[in-house]
Amino acid sequence: MEELGREMVEHCAGLPLAIVVLGGVLVTKPSLIEWEKVYRDSKSSLKAGKGPGEAYQREILSFLVWSYNDLPPQLKPCFLYLSKFGEDKWIKLETLYQLWIAEGMILSSDKGEGETMIQVAESYMGELVHRNMVQVRFNDVESSLTKFESCSLHDLMRDMSLIQAKAEDFFEVIHFQSGNEFHLKSTTESRSASTRVVIRLDEEYSSKEANYYFTKKRNEECYRSILLLGKFGARSLPQALGSHVANFRFLKVFSVEHYTNFSGAFSHINFGRAVGSLVYLRYLSVRDTNLLIFPSLQKLVLLQTLKLDTDKIYVLPWLSRDVLVKMDCLRHLYLPKFKVDVLGRKSKLRFNGLSKLETLENFDTSWCEVKDLRELINLRKLTVTVRGSCDILEEMMKNLDDVASSPSSCLRFLGVTIVDCDIELNNDLTILKQLVYAENLNLRDLKIYDLIPEVGLIFPLHVSTICITTLYLRESYLAEDPMPILEMLPVLSVLQMREDTYVGKEMVCSATGFPKLTVLILYKFTKLENWRVEEGSMPILSYLIIGRCNKLEELPEGLVFLKSLHIAQMPQDFNDRLKRQDGEQRPDFMQIWS
Repeated sequence: MEELGREMVEHCAGLPLAIVVLGGVLVTKPSLIEWEKVYRDSKSSLKAGKGPGEAYQREILSFLVWSYNDLPPQLKPCFLYLSKFGEDKWIKLETLYQLWIAEGMILSSDKGEGETMIQVAESYMGELVHRNMVQVRFNDVESSLTKFESCSLHDLMRDMSLIQAKAEDFFEVIHFQSGNEFHLKSTTESRSASTRVVIRLDEEYSSKEANYYFTKKRNEECYRSILLLGKFGARSLPQALGSHVANFRFLKVFSVEHYTNFSGAFSHINFGRAVGSLVYLRYLSVRDTNLLIFPSLQKLVLLQTLKLDTDKIYVLPWLSRDVLVKMDCLRHLYLPKFKVDVLGRKSKLRFNGLSKLETLENFDTSWCEVKDLRELINLRKLTVTVRGSCDILEEMMKNLDDVASSPSSCLRFLGVTIVDCDIELNNDLTILKQLVYAENLNLRDLKIYDLIPEVGLIFPLHVSTICITTLYLRESYLAEDPMPILEMLPVLSVLQMREDTYVGKEMVCSATGFPKLTVLILYKFTKLENWRVEEGSMPILSYLIIGRCNKLEELPEGLVFLKSLHIAQMPQDFNDRLKRQDGEQRPDFMQIWS
């Protein structure tokens, strides 16, 4: 086997990608017979001794096609799906897995007892990584629900994927770009067998062509998936999209993200009304896109993933608070990011009946019914904003405790944001402390936009069991240095302290503090003069932002591991001292913003 391996490596002619992919294939072949077959197949796909010209590149692509053909059948469409996204694009895997599932690419027969479909999708990605066909970034924190954070394709691997996708009519790409000539075949003409469409819009796309595309009546049985992709900042979507999206009534996947507007005064109204006719949808995302929510949304009873997380969303006064409760197939729900004036009255959005939910983000107690949380027995990730009173926080904890204390509890990640709750010394701090110490709730992300009398009253000295990885404090007006307490949080990775979190003059980080901290943001500490970081503190800190700390005299000497330093709106003499040290320029990682 060793001799065969050496010969196959020689055929790779020193090209790293070919060697890596070959290794990824061989690691799945335990027997000599299988290695001999790989040897014969790879030899026919890649000839040794060629130079790095076009002919050689074609042979490399042929070799990569061979590695694709070696994939198990269920992995092939998952791999081709990656080429839908842009070149050098890192694809968020949480979204990718949800798309795979909605498209029917993840087989329920591969699902083990107690496994979720997301976990099966991650196992598929793991196999692609094992075969060295996909590059991945890992999630940094232990609390993450998935091992991998994002993925990307090598340029040549993506070229091969695009060629193969075209050969298999896997999807169709349509570019509405300024200056591009566009011809749309009528439905009577022969057309691609593809049922998946990727539509790309640039800043100056041709609205005439785009509107024609969406108004044209087409073979409605063909289309199953539409992704609208464009450069961030495109000012508006085609006007015709609003009123003619119903032409694609057999869609399973529809995604339109990061668009601030529709062209035409009432297009967003038409779009909101028409979406309800797409009754076969499994995946709908209008993330960061202005939208008017219509009652017809409740017709989408097959939805598995619904993404409404946008800054601007409009809710009709007559919309029922039960608009979601019939969507009993929902697994992943992303609500609007900010407070929504639901119905213009006191009634709140209901979640009863959504017992299959695994992800619920941006749940806001001001317009979401807290008592329904107890019914969400399969939640794995929950992010909640609590407004107005710690009594509501206590009610939320009681409802969650029924779920989290169960032996079969799935809750792995809880994020809580506390806004304007007027935290007082006695009962409110007790409730906060219970939240922090409740092991079964798995609190990972805590944000407090409120005055805190003393950080030690929430995080006492014995903090070894606290699993918070991200902490955000704002306008806490702490009189005592919070660092001696916060630096003992054992898995804290990201710490943001903004707008007068601390109003003292001196801050000290001790030698053993912050063992896991990678990101630190200090903004608008108006009275801070001296910040001392002892040697050994924050040993893996890689990203630091300091802004508007106008009395801070200098940057601590102990920050030796930084990869990125950003200085924002600091006094000019502070910036000047940073630019030069002992007559030498500061390193490239430092950026100064005025």
